[in-house]
Amino acid sequence: MIRPSQSAATRLSYALVGAVAGVSAWMLIELVPVLLGNARLALLLISAGLGFFSVLLALLGPVRLIPAAAAATIMAVTAAALLLWASFRHVDVSTFLERGYGLAAFIYLLAIGMPFAIAALQRHGGWRHYGMLFDAAWELVVRGAAAWLFVGVFWAVLLLSNELLGLVGLNIIEDLIEVDAAPYLISGAMLGLGIAIVHELRDYVSPLLVIQLLRVLLPALLVVLAIFIMALPVRGLGNLFGQFSAAATLLGVTAAGVTLITTAIHRDNDLSVQGPVMRGAAWGLSLMLPVPALLALWAVWLRVEQYGLTPDRVAALIAAGVATVYALAYAGAVMHRRGWRARQRHVNRWMAIASLVIAAAWLTPLLNAERLSTSSQLARYEKGVDNDKLALWEMAHLWGRAGRQGLARLEAKAEAGGNEVLVALISEARRIDTKWDFEAEQGNADISDMDGIVPLRPEGRTLPPGALNSLPGDDRRMIVDACKRRVAGGHPGCVMVIAQYEPEGSGAEQVIGFFMTTGGNPRIVSFSLKDGALINDGYPRDLVQGRYPAVEPEIIGDIFAGRFDILPAPRRVLEVGGMRLFPQN
Repeated sequence: MIRPSQSAATRLSYALVGAVAGVSAWMLIELVPVLLGNARLALLLISAGLGFFSVLLALLGPVRLIPAAAAATIMAVTAAALLLWASFRHVDVSTFLERGYGLAAFIYLLAIGMPFAIAALQRHGGWRHYGMLFDAAWELVVRGAAAWLFVGVFWAVLLLSNELLGLVGLNIIEDLIEVDAAPYLISGAMLGLGIAIVHELRDYVSPLLVIQLLRVLLPALLVVLAIFIMALPVRGLGNLFGQFSAAATLLGVTAAGVTLITTAIHRDNDLSVQGPVMRGAAWGLSLMLPVPALLALWAVWLRVEQYGLTPDRVAALIAAGVATVYALAYAGAVMHRRGWRARQRHVNRWMAIASLVIAAAWLTPLLNAERLSTSSQLARYEKGVDNDKLALWEMAHLWGRAGRQGLARLEAKAEAGGNEVLVALISEARRIDTKWDFEAEQGNADISDMDGIVPLRPEGRTLPPGALNSLPGDDRRMIVDACKRRVAGGHPGCVMVIAQYEPEGSGAEQVIGFFMTTGGNPRIVSFSLKDGALINDGYPRDLVQGRYPAVEPEIIGDIFAGRFDILPAPRRVLEVGGMRLFPQN
């Protein structure tokens, strides 16, 4: 049992460590960039310093101060050196940091490395012991969350106290927190104190509560995933592929499944779920997980096939690949009834190590996303991809040295091949500072002549020549962008339905247009035809719901497939997808 004097001494020492960490963080963040003229040296010092104190505070409690400081030094300096190495991919450090990939890999290295460090320092070879890794990881989560909650509550009390004292004209607290370093010092000290208290009460502030709560969600996810899998043959895959949003959802489901199964199998069989229902749910979910993981991988790969690699897609491919290996390994573990939980624990440990290796490789030339992306764009040019489908602006401004070097090689190829249009585009990409301005300038040619760009229904209907050209530039750009997208069945993401919706004899024809947006759902717009020109009348009204309807992408496929009608009600309306649309709001 811990004596009160020991408890007080521990709390004081942890609070001092936290205070030093807070002041050091203030110096690193506020002073070092100003005092040092070398941005890369500042990056090294700041990342190493912040990494050191982050790891040190995380390790305190399970690990004594001196071993924790030694481990934090090794981890932080190694990760900071890799981050510095990766920064040389870009001329400017700020550009490198704005991309965020390097920082994400740096943080991941430290975060995932902490449980291994704790287990290794608690027992020789402990990093190979899954039970110790499991306990260390979940205790880190609970200890960190509780300590930061304590910091938040402390600041709430402090600010309320300041307001209270202000009622009697005392500004002591306000004057204190206005000192530049004071908020950092106070937050650090309270964080250290919170860590000490949570560690003292580790028998009461246990991860077991969080784990038990998460386990309850396992059957729910199993049911939802089962419904999703059963609906696939009926609903099709049109909404899944070629969209990052769909891939991200599928990856999120896979990650959630892995997390819930991990809570179910726990650190050993004695603490894992015991009842047949929960064990069956964990077993069934393990078998189903490869479905969303493989679909996510396929969705990202189709996007890469269509547009080539970018750093975003390299990261997405890696994430989808890791998720797929994880899911397949889980499914393989349950194929043999005996010992499947132990095999899944081995999968967790080895996949954590593998992900650490990947994160480290991302910060080295072994996995240079900018170089891979540039090579992909050059290969697409060799295959004859249209000039406007190449990531020229990104190569000029976002992909660092590799992108600029690749753009120079591409320019040389274009000059040698007599592709003057591409040479001009490359020059514009270098000159224009924002992607939006670059695309807007290149897009002006696309919207100069709009005739024939939008499919029209019913079959055989036509618009007067130049009718679309009369629309404002924003409307024309929206239509062109929508028509470049694809929906299920390979149809363009745009269609217009022309009819005389007003009562017979009025002679006026109106148009209801459906246009896919970047969000993945169509936008519906009403147009009227006057003197051979289209006029935007806003949005149509659904007479069934009495409002502007929210529709799914399948609505465009329904129109191309002829699953619509034009009915009198009493005015003529477009009936499609359970709606009755009239082109006036």
